[in-house]
Amino acid sequence: MKLTAWPGKVRLPRSRIMTLLVLVVLLGGTGLAWWSARADDLPGDAVFAYGDRIETVAQLQERIQTLKALYGVQPPDAQDTAKSDAFRRDTAKAVAVGMVLDQAAHDRGIVIADKAARDVLTRFISQQIGEGPDARSKFVQALGTTGTSEDAVLDEIKRQLAVSQLFDSVTAGSAVGDGEVTDAFAKRKAQLDTPERRQLGNIVVRTKEDADRVRGDLEAGTPFETVVAQRSLDGATRDKGGDLGQVTAAQLEDAYAKAAFAAPVGGLFGPVQTAHGWNVGRVRQVLPPQPAVFEQVKDQLKQQLTLEKALATWRGWLGTQLAGANVRYADAYRPADPAAPPQEAPGWSPAPGQVPGEPVPGQVPGQPRPSR
Repeated sequence: MKLTAWPGKVRLPRSRIMTLLVLVVLLGGTGLAWWSARADDLPGDAVFAYGDRIETVAQLQERIQTLKALYGVQPPDAQDTAKSDAFRRDTAKAVAVGMVLDQAAHDRGIVIADKAARDVLTRFISQQIGEGPDARSKFVQALGTTGTSEDAVLDEIKRQLAVSQLFDSVTAGSAVGDGEVTDAFAKRKAQLDTPERRQLGNIVVRTKEDADRVRGDLEAGTPFETVVAQRSLDGATRDKGGDLGQVTAAQLEDAYAKAAFAAPVGGLFGPVQTAHGWNVGRVRQVLPPQPAVFEQVKDQLKQQLTLEKALATWRGWLGTQLAGANVRYADAYRPADPAAPPQEAPGWSPAPGQVPGEPVPGQVPGQPRPSR
């Protein structure tokens, strides 16, 4: 399922702001000067050097294992040498940028208490496993199987919380006037309008033959909810009659959206193949597009503009910080273009300040894996 956000239509939660922050952390500012001196003097097991600190191959692998435990990071198959090489270099650069931010937070006296990190970890365990001491024990045992530890997870959480506070410190004072909001509404009205949404039911199976049989059963009169319970592979929606909620076409894979938005209310669509299987769906409700009304969106739009102004401040500040950093990469970890900011954030990048394991901000709750 593709994800989209409609600026101004919903209030941006702090986790959304922090997700945008991650992109800025890793993308940096335009025109950024990133030092990448020759690394002839690095030890043989070094990934890079930042000041007098050396990041070793073993340390980088430990970081990846921690991120795997928290966020499901999956490095590419080692046999795919091109993707593995890109992942290795992108990860090294992301970690180096993180170290620069760690130092900046330290210089500003930002310290995260152990209790704050443990509270975040407790919420994460509660979300992922459940409540009580048994849940924590299961979590710690699971960490062992991934090659990381509770202490490493707590350190990662502290880094996130510190960058969140650093962002607040750097961007304090960002403000937007009412006139700017009015002007932005006129320029962005098309984006602020609510597009057509549809309430969809979905059944996913492994093969087209299975999907044809599902459609046949539905056309023969078998209740949709019955077929969902018996046949759908998606556990997230099976107990809800296959309900995907109210979605826009932009949130769906193109082929699925084309089929779903062509069917009438009450009509079936599919079989249609998506990245995770074959789907048969039913349109339960159609909600027509709605034009944006200034009084209804002005507060959310002002929040969006304030965030954009804060991010511009952050980019400028971050560019200055990185311009003064002397990061020297080992050849095997040197980014493809070390003098330029990364073109995109690595897929494993978490959101600083976000509770690990929370749904990705902007993702439609309850979306089935097959329709992503």
